[in-house]
Amino acid sequence: MPRSRKGDDELENETLEAGEGDDVAEPAVDVAADEDEEGEEAEEGVPASAAGRASAARLLELLVEKKALALLAKKPGNELIEKVARVLESPAAVKARASRLSDVIVDSDDVDELFIDDETLIELLKRW
Repeated sequence: MPRSRKGDDELENETLEAGEGDDVAEPAVDVAADEDEEGEEAEEGVPASAAGRASAARLLELLVEKKALALLAKKPGNELIEKVARVLESPAAVKARASRLSDVIVDSDDVDELFIDDETLIELLKRW
């Protein structure tokens, strides 16, 4: 009795029906990005302490004094001070906090320009 040959399409369908090829490669996980996101979420939920806000105000004043930060107004607003304070109080690594600090400052409506890079912010935060 002759055997029938199945076409390529029939074999492919049988393979798919049998569940072969269902394994999908998982995307690589970026642990640092996950930690940054968790740090940002934590910053949003907890208000900064009074000491944190005072520290943030001093840091922003120092940046303005050293001409590393140009504001649109004479002083930074309460919202910017609060966000900077949350970053300063964050338990995240210094590198992550510096990057987040840069983002918070640049994204603020109070800020005209930031003239300092993340590496310099890292060094500043290490000493702050």
